[in-house]
Amino acid sequence: MNISTKIIAVILLILGVLSIYFGAYAPIVKARRYVSTINSLSTVSTVEDFENRFNKVFDFYSPIGGEEITKYLGTNIINIIGQGDQPELPMRALVNYIEPHLLQKNVMHLLIGAYAYQALWNYYGYQEDDFIRAGNYYKKAFEIGPKLPPVLYGLMEMYQIKGDVNGMKEMGSLILKYWPEDENVEQIISQISN
Repeated sequence: MNISTKIIAVILLILGVLSIYFGAYAPIVKARRYVSTINSLSTVSTVEDFENRFNKVFDFYSPIGGEEITKYLGTNIINIIGQGDQPELPMRALVNYIEPHLLQKNVMHLLIGAYAYQALWNYYGYQEDDFIRAGNYYKKAFEIGPKLPPVLYGLMEMYQIKGDVNGMKEMGSLILKYWPEDENVEQIISQISN
């Protein structure tokens, strides 16, 4: 075996080990950290404790898994807010915690941002900033996925709450274009057109 063959073999061996580590081992470790952290939430007593625990999950590098963890944690936070019996400040802190982890080119992450701010708006006094932020997330999601039902229906609901007739008509028309059998949207459009 000549020297160049040995070098190629060593390089291939290193690449193989790195592929196994980053493609299998690191994602498993990250997932286990997430599950362990979720299972320990009953012992969390402060937002700082929550953040410290989840920082260990987010700070562990894995090329696979971060996107999913953000999605699941964001959904959990929205569900906690939706219970409606939680103090406002910790809920806002949780939304502020997850927000920097939301990928701005991922429709599911943008919808999580929209749902989180919409939940804050619904459960904690209809603050205009929450409404605006929810709408901004829906609009970003619309830019990426203009035919997705959660995006179209979410935007239509936001326009309806705001009383924006033109926005409602625009979203309603798009919904009916893709789902002409939606009688509720057809009725709403008919009522605002009269």
